[in-house]
Amino acid sequence: MSLAPFDFAGAGRVMFAPGKAKDLGKVGPLRKAQRVVFVSDQGLSKAGLVDEVKAGLGTKVVHTDLDAVPDASVPHVDALAQAIVQHDADAVVALGGGSVLDTAKAAAAVAKKGGSVRDLVGFATVRAQLLPIVAVPTTAGTGAEATQFVVVKDHDKGIKLILMDTSMVPAQAVLDPELCTSLPETVTAHSGVDALTHAVEALASRQANPLGDAYALRAVQMIVQEDALAQSLSEPGDVDARGRMMVAAHLAGQAITTNMLGACHAFAHALGAAHGTPHGLANGLFLAPTMRLNLEKATRKYALLGRVLGGSGSDRALAEHAIAEVERAVHQVAKIPETLSALGITADDVPRLVKLTMKDPDLMTNPVQLQDPDRAAEIIGSRL
Repeated sequence: MSLAPFDFAGAGRVMFAPGKAKDLGKVGPLRKAQRVVFVSDQGLSKAGLVDEVKAGLGTKVVHTDLDAVPDASVPHVDALAQAIVQHDADAVVALGGGSVLDTAKAAAAVAKKGGSVRDLVGFATVRAQLLPIVAVPTTAGTGAEATQFVVVKDHDKGIKLILMDTSMVPAQAVLDPELCTSLPETVTAHSGVDALTHAVEALASRQANPLGDAYALRAVQMIVQEDALAQSLSEPGDVDARGRMMVAAHLAGQAITTNMLGACHAFAHALGAAHGTPHGLANGLFLAPTMRLNLEKATRKYALLGRVLGGSGSDRALAEHAIAEVERAVHQVAKIPETLSALGITADDVPRLVKLTMKDPDLMTNPVQLQDPDRAAEIIGSRL
């Protein structure tokens, strides 16, 4: 099988160590920084994590923003960008889940380019060196500390805005599993399924390459076969399990940065935009149906996954084994519901979900070109 040309740019520096988040002043670009903008959310502030992490930065923090929300919002991103400019910041620290990290990444881009985040929607719209972003994730799922992607919700229009630019890959990621030990069970489950979805979609993507494949396969192996997600759920305080999930999520983030995503994310973005469904939950609802949609085109890739997950036999048998193991992880381990009706979504909601799905850029790299709205409606309807 011949290799197609590809261009790979890895993430910035990655540091993994329990407790490292409390010593940020000695990390990478923060050693020289003098005017740091610190971004987080109210939940982490109330839990005391913001004060703990900020303490390691001393007097370098010139502005603290705790207004990040679960779906990064346009007005907040634009206001944060203005604060970055007004304080003449020379670094940004983002402490939180994917929405916090996306908020900081988008704001840094707007601070550099001007205007609004709405002006940067699309692919390669930034193309400029941003001030250093140090990303400190507190969940193990989005991989936002490793990716070129940003998702911001336009709450007025009920749509999700997607930005893709290598400029938005953080300069430094600090993976500290101690930050995850107090996560609620649902957040652990949803974020873990998000990471799994990233790896599975990256592997089958039309833009896949061997480097991204390697990241994706190792991520799934850690999450599913080595039980990192199951152990994180059954023993929340297990720092080792939490660490393996953080690394797996980061690997999956690396995978999607080079390989891109697919139709599962298009369905999930639509569900999140229309109904506010948490992203990992939405991905879990559509991951197995999307794998089945792609099976004929992606048999060999899913066979690789099936072999990593302990299967044997023909490529088809291995691919079917991969789907079964992914379903087990999503619905039995993470306990993601199998129907949209469990979320209160009905057949009346399908037309809008189809419309939003068909506009999503992640469809472009799905192995099966989903150009027929009726086919999209069929897949969404199968989950009612």
